[in-house]
Amino acid sequence: MTEKDILAEYLKPQQSADKFKDGALDAFFSVAGWPEGAIAELAATTGIDLVPIDGPEIESLIKRYSFFSSEEIPDGAYKNVAGVKTVSVNAIWATTTKQPDALIYAITAALWNANTRKLLDSGHAKGRAIRLETALQGLGIPLHAGAEKYYRERDLIK
Repeated sequence: MTEKDILAEYLKPQQSADKFKDGALDAFFSVAGWPEGAIAELAATTGIDLVPIDGPEIESLIKRYSFFSSEEIPDGAYKNVAGVKTVSVNAIWATTTKQPDALIYAITAALWNANTRKLLDSGHAKGRAIRLETALQGLGIPLHAGAEKYYRERDLIK
């Protein structure tokens, strides 16, 4: 299958799910943390299969672009849907280099505060996977100097 074999439409997740449910779309890609609401609704009401993204091409992609990683959507993440291997990117908190170092240091500290941890743990399922010890994995952009100072003080940067 190549791009010539498909007619691409660039839709939001719910639009894609609605068109899929109506039979106006055969398949769609979703770039989101699981469980994604539109897909969960489809799994519960229409029935779906997830298509794995795996193999040597993905290993090559990850080696070339360090911000990608392999991921697995587990069995049961969506009602009556088997889990699959896939590719993912990490969520990042980003800012401009024009912001003062002290401000970004303080914001970074607040993002890793115990109260923020409670919010991450009680929100979206992927929030529980956001951990200080893995905060620097898969960065696709340089750290702001204020954030770098925070992570250096916590021995995450040598």
